[in-house]
Amino acid sequence: MLRFLTDLFKPEAAKPAPSTSETSMNFDLAEVPPFLTGLANNPRFGLPGALVTQIAENLSDLPVDQSSRWQIEGSFDGKPALIEIQAFMDDVDAPDMAFFGSAEVVAEIDRELIAFDQAREG
Repeated sequence: MLRFLTDLFKPEAAKPAPSTSETSMNFDLAEVPPFLTGLANNPRFGLPGALVTQIAENLSDLPVDQSSRWQIEGSFDGKPALIEIQAFMDDVDAPDMAFFGSAEVVAEIDRELIAFDQAREG
């Protein structure tokens, strides 16, 4: 009975906002690790340390016309955030990467994508 009462008043862990938005960009395979490293270094995000390695290794084995998807539990501005990343291999070593998350998370990822695209063009 005491445990029931204790559980009743225990605060619930904060849950990440649902995925409501999406942004995407085509990459050359070699560009994916630098982009994800930049994203992981963004101070607004708290992402798992193995993120870049895990995705890069899986992408190198992804056949053309196949896709893979990852759910990343991290944080954004200090709050829990769920980010989903989907890669579709459009061509040999050319994945189309889509990022799903809350509107705020996707807006920040989109800013990173734009900055990355401008840097590779310039």
